[in-house]
Amino acid sequence: MTAKVKYISGPPAPQLDPTLSLAEVVFAGLKRNNVKATAQVEVETGRELTYGHLARQSLSVVQGLLREGVGEGSTVAIVSFNSQEAHVIFLACILIGATAAPLDPSLLPEEMAALLELVSPTVVYTEGGKTLRKIEAALTLLENEPLLVVSGRNKHPYTSFQSLLQPTDPEFRPSITNIEEHVALILFTSGTSGLPKGVMLSDAYLLMSVKCLRNDVPELAFLLTSPLFWLSGVISILTIITCGFKMIFLRGPAKEAVILSTIQNYKVNIWMAAPTTLQSLLVFPSRGAYDISTLQIVNSGGAALSADSQLRIQRELFRNRTMLLQVYGMTELGGVAVSAPGRIKPGACGTLTVGTSVKIEDIETGESLGPGEEGEVCVKVKYFMLGYAKNPEATSATFDEDGWFHTGDIGYYDEEGYLYIIDRLKDLIKYKSYQIAPAEIENVLRTHPAVKDCSVFGIPHPTDGDHATAFVVAHKNVTENELLEYVAERVSENKQIRGGIRFVEFIPRTSTGKPKRRALRSQLMAELQGINFMKRWKTSSVKEKKNTKNNQLVPVKKKILDLPQN
Repeated sequence: MTAKVKYISGPPAPQLDPTLSLAEVVFAGLKRNNVKATAQVEVETGRELTYGHLARQSLSVVQGLLREGVGEGSTVAIVSFNSQEAHVIFLACILIGATAAPLDPSLLPEEMAALLELVSPTVVYTEGGKTLRKIEAALTLLENEPLLVVSGRNKHPYTSFQSLLQPTDPEFRPSITNIEEHVALILFTSGTSGLPKGVMLSDAYLLMSVKCLRNDVPELAFLLTSPLFWLSGVISILTIITCGFKMIFLRGPAKEAVILSTIQNYKVNIWMAAPTTLQSLLVFPSRGAYDISTLQIVNSGGAALSADSQLRIQRELFRNRTMLLQVYGMTELGGVAVSAPGRIKPGACGTLTVGTSVKIEDIETGESLGPGEEGEVCVKVKYFMLGYAKNPEATSATFDEDGWFHTGDIGYYDEEGYLYIIDRLKDLIKYKSYQIAPAEIENVLRTHPAVKDCSVFGIPHPTDGDHATAFVVAHKNVTENELLEYVAERVSENKQIRGGIRFVEFIPRTSTGKPKRRALRSQLMAELQGINFMKRWKTSSVKEKKNTKNNQLVPVKKKILDLPQN
C-alpha cells in the first residue's frame, strides 16, 4: 500500500479570465493612472516621467517596434540595468505581445552570446559604453543578426532608441491569443547548478504573481533596486504600474549611503530588498544619520533570513517601525510563500500563496515528512513556467512523475503552515554522519558585531567527510579564535568550524545575490594543492577582477590554518 503523501496547501487559485491578457492589464493601468502623477524617478540622473509621459512613450515605441516587424512570436533582448528607456522598451514588448528577454549587462560577451543563442532575438536593446562593446563582441558569435537598438548620447552606427519613438495610434489595442501559452517573458537562471537556462513565463503566470502583490492604496513611493533581469524586478515594475505607485529606482548596484539617502529624500514607503543588502545596511556605520521612518513595508527575497537576523534588522535598522516581510519563490514557479501584515513569524518565509502546495521530502528515503521535519522542499503550483528555452531535456526532468517540482532547497513547515527555508541541498556539508546547512553557521557568524558578510562551505577531510570552513568579511578588528569561540558557544558540536576561518575583502556572489560557495571552495582547494586557480576559472564579476591580487580570486587578509589535502 502506498504511503499517504503529507503536504500543505495555500488557498485555491482563482480562475483567470481567459480573455484578459497581461498586455490588457498593463494597458488598462497606463490609461487609468493619473496622467499628471509621477510614474518614475531615476535617482542618479533626477529624470522623471509622469504616467502620461510613460504611457505615450510606451505606445510610441509600440509603433516603432511594429514598424520593425516585431510582434507576438518575436523576442526582444533587453541588456540593461534599470533605466527609463529599458522600462519603456519592456512595457512596449508586453503591449504588443513580443517576448521580453532581459539580460544582465555585467556578463562576459561569451556568456551573453550563449543566452542570446537560446532566445534568438529579433531586436537587442542596450545602452552605449562598455555594455555596447560587450554586445558587439557577443553578436559576432551568433548566426542570426538581430536589430541592435542603442540609447545614450554617444555616436554609434546602430538604430537609436529615439528612432523607435513613432506617432502613437489612437486605435491601438493589445491582442494576445492565449494567456496560458503565450510566452510573455524569458528570465535566465543564475547557473549555480549548471549552465544558465532560459525560463519561459506565460501571461497567466505573471498575472497570478502581480495579483498576489496587488495593493490598491495610491500615492505610495516604491523603491526599485531589483534589476529588470530578476523576477522580483519584473513583478515590482508590473505591480507599480497596475497600482499607480510612484517608482523610485536606482540604475544599478548602489552603496549603502545612496540607498539610505534615496529612502530619506524620496520618502519611500515600500521596498523589495535583497537580504545581502539588508545585512550590509545593518552594519553600515552611518545608518543612524538617515531618516528612513517613512518605510512601511520591506519585502525580502532571494535568500532566507534567520529569525535572529530578521529580528535584528527589524530592531536595529528599522527601529521596529517597518514591517519586514520575507518572500520565497523561484523563477520557474513564481511566489511560493509570502509573509503579510498580521502573518509574520521571524525566520519564516510566510504561508503559501494561492494555488500552491508544498511537501517536504526526506533526502535519503524520499518519504514525505510532517511539520517540523527538515527535508527537500517540493512544490506544485497551478501556473508555472512553460519550460526552458531550447532545452526540452531539462524541461522534462523538471517535475517528478507525480508532478512535484524539486527545488533543491532544504526546509520545513510548522503546524500552522508557515514555511521555513534553511539552505540549498547541493551546498550541504556532510560531517561524519551529520548533514549541516552552511546557512545555519552563516546566520550565527552574522550576529557577531565585527562580521559584515560571510560564506561557509565544506572542504574534504580524510576521515570526517567535510569540515566546515568560513570566509569572513570583517569591518572591525577580530581574530579567528574569537569567531571560532563565538560560533562554538552557539552551535552543536558537529557544526563547529573545523576547517578554520579566512578573512577576505568581499564575498563573490551571483547576479541574484547568492554566495558562490562552490567557487570559493574550488579556489581554496586549488590554493591548498598549489594550483594557479585563476588560469582555470574565469570570473564575470568586474569587482572581482579589480580586486584580484596575487592570483587569488578573493583577496585574503589572513590565511587559515594548514588543512589536510585530499
